[in-house]
Amino acid sequence: MRAQAPDLPALGDVAADDLSPANERRFGEQIMRQVRRDPAYLPDPDTHDYLNTLGFKLVSVSPARYTDFEFFAVRDPMLNAFAFPGGFIGVHSGLVLGAANESELAAVLAHEIGHVEQRHIARMLAKQREGSFIAIGALLLALLAARSGSSSSGDAAQAAIMAGQAAAVQQQLNFSREAEREADRVGFQTLLGAGFDPAGMASFFTRLQQGTRIYESAAPEYLRTHPLTVERLSDIQNRARETHVRQRPDSLDFNLVRARLRVLQDDSPQGRRDSAVYFRNQIDSRTAPSLTAAYYGLALASMRLDEHATAVGAARNARLSSQAPSPMLDKIVSQTSHAAARTDAERAEAVRLAREAAARYPVSRLTALHYVDLLQKSEQHETAVAFLRDQLALSRSDPRLFELLARSYERLGRRTLQHQATAELYVLLGSAPAAIDQLQLARRANDADFYTMSEVDARLRQLNQQLREYREQLAREGRAPPDEENRPKR
Repeated sequence: MRAQAPDLPALGDVAADDLSPANERRFGEQIMRQVRRDPAYLPDPDTHDYLNTLGFKLVSVSPARYTDFEFFAVRDPMLNAFAFPGGFIGVHSGLVLGAANESELAAVLAHEIGHVEQRHIARMLAKQREGSFIAIGALLLALLAARSGSSSSGDAAQAAIMAGQAAAVQQQLNFSREAEREADRVGFQTLLGAGFDPAGMASFFTRLQQGTRIYESAAPEYLRTHPLTVERLSDIQNRARETHVRQRPDSLDFNLVRARLRVLQDDSPQGRRDSAVYFRNQIDSRTAPSLTAAYYGLALASMRLDEHATAVGAARNARLSSQAPSPMLDKIVSQTSHAAARTDAERAEAVRLAREAAARYPVSRLTALHYVDLLQKSEQHETAVAFLRDQLALSRSDPRLFELLARSYERLGRRTLQHQATAELYVLLGSAPAAIDQLQLARRANDADFYTMSEVDARLRQLNQQLREYREQLAREGRAPPDEENRPKR
């Protein structure tokens, strides 16, 4: 039996029969396939690397360290975060910008890790299985409706939430409050174990509560999805007071990501101009919490405005202003240099900088993806293929690597290898039929060596068998196959 953190309320046994860990992960992956198609999903490598680095610092000291977590960003100014089944944790850009320090952001992630660790969704199903499915589905619909950008999206989101609340009934609300208290206590221990300031959780919730008193009709979204009671807040404050205060300076990457998200949160031309003015004013007045981050933000905003000379100068100033190793700073220098380059020699120099950064940070996905991007823009596809194959030898779980590999194979005219790589991309995206289609195209292309064609045949047999078994299982359970009309096509 898994040990629990001390002083946790007893919420009953985990509903293993209702939602096993494997099924919980599959459920989360199904939800994530929908979320990744939404325009508000932010597939930004720099933000992704930072959130997952921070998240795994917390996960590594929690009992949930054997769970396969993924932290992702959503472009949304509302202050919120949420956990999906199976270890998927979403963070609104507004939360990162609204956190007073890195310990506050870590506190929110630790709380969400607590929800996953304690398997609260499985427990909800144990309490009321049918009602829980309705509530979970309603919350997902609300999330997607709120991201649609239409004028009626707010009404649609509100209607979905109200419908879910009506279906889940008061028993679920009571359980949710218990789950929040449990996630607080688990998260607090995780925050402490990872070396962050435990006062971060207390200060974050205290600010939220104070803001709610002033604007009672417009409570922060985090409080609407994570109900905060006086008892919860008092418990967190008492725990923080009883713990030795650890002053922890914010990391450079925290400040850089905040600057980055300020630009990306509103990526319209006017939003970029506003961001550039914001960072320029900070630099001129010397009021920036981090001068390095202000130069970085100005470089990013200027590059997206096609003001390349300003972007290059700001990027170099950002790099010169800090001696700390930083993949993000090294990337912005080569990125702006390449965008501003006018000669082949200048473009080659930018590619060299990207290659050195990828070698300097061998486990950094953002530097790897950036290096491949510049190689492909320079039509160096043979070099890109060799590098990507080395990356895939280390990890085959990132669909972006297969997407880039397929792109270079396409430019090189290697059709079998292009379709083979695209098939693996679709496998990771959870679309076996689309993967099978690509492998069949690879067979028909038949322009690779004997060993590659044998790999294609073996993989095709494997996926066909898996798909057949999956459909047979659905038939035995009386369930229809999920809709695959929206599967990606190449």
